[in-house]
Amino acid sequence: MDFDQIEKALQAPTMEAVIALSERVQTLEAHPEGMVFTVLRDIDSTLAIGYSDNLQQGLGCYAERGFRVVAYRRGTRREQRLLLLTLKEIGLKSSYGSQYFDADKRVISSLRQLGWPVGDLYGDSCCKKQRRIQDHLMEES
Repeated sequence: MDFDQIEKALQAPTMEAVIALSERVQTLEAHPEGMVFTVLRDIDSTLAIGYSDNLQQGLGCYAERGFRVVAYRRGTRREQRLLLLTLKEIGLKSSYGSQYFDADKRVISSLRQLGWPVGDLYGDSCCKKQRRIQDHLMEES
């Protein structure tokens, strides 16, 4: 393969990346308050993956259902949709809705690898079910 063939082969993926980046910048400019976020409900170790144009209002709806904020950052609805699609494609099953997942190591690790805001969730709050089982076993012994 010569240099011209390599250059031509790289043109399409490069243009796709430039277009995707341009779309993201335009979306962020159009929705300057847009945020992507992760919330956790400790009682059943459920994570919710979300997007909101109004973060306080969006988080308020989750707080009413017992969720607490784990992390958030500026982002787009498209990012959230692509993340949910990617999680589904890699075999992670949502729990009782498309944006809800069990807070297990595999889910948290995947979110972190995909650049989703998870804060210190991996070290702090993951695998609550395992901790509960271990605590219960320690109480019995």
